[in-house]
Amino acid sequence: MTSETLQFVHGTAPPTDDVRVFDSLTRELLGAEFTFRVVGSSHYVSAPAYEFHELSTCDPVDADGATTLRLDGPTTDDATGGRPPNGDRPTADAVDGDARRRLTHAADGLACATIVERRPLAAFPVDDAFDVAYRFGPDAYTTIDLAPDGYETYHTYPEFDLALYTRTAFESVPGGTLAETLDGDARRRAERTGQPTD
Repeated sequence: MTSETLQFVHGTAPPTDDVRVFDSLTRELLGAEFTFRVVGSSHYVSAPAYEFHELSTCDPVDADGATTLRLDGPTTDDATGGRPPNGDRPTADAVDGDARRRLTHAADGLACATIVERRPLAAFPVDDAFDVAYRFGPDAYTTIDLAPDGYETYHTYPEFDLALYTRTAFESVPGGTLAETLDGDARRRAERTGQPTD
């Protein structure tokens, strides 16, 4: 049985808890190696050169700066009546604040911003190929897709009729500030990187 929350923890060191890795891929972004992993509790992304570590986990964590998101609640379809105003996906103004959140993190020379959206389970593109993926059970997936400037994930929770979508963009900047707002799916970009590896 799944927890009712998902936590995002950003830090300068790897998580202290053991993480069981089901699939992983290492790629260069912004001049450094990033490793993307599907782990037993969700996903883990690291770039030691930037002292960047992001753990997304359903397991309880006691960490400074952890952001906790409830898995139940409104979805983007609830907020827009099932018809996004731009014909593709909801805009920030059209989506209930509980259905869409923006998270930011800055480290020395690196900044990231993540858009998190609660989408209905039917929104998960089950037939797509992903760079990193693992199926935990019927309709229960964790996937990661890479883009030149970041990545997107899906975490599906059939018990909540939920496809939790995230889109993270990185920027290499002095002082670790990110001014750009994220919008759009990385999957719609022409540029794609790599194929899955173990």
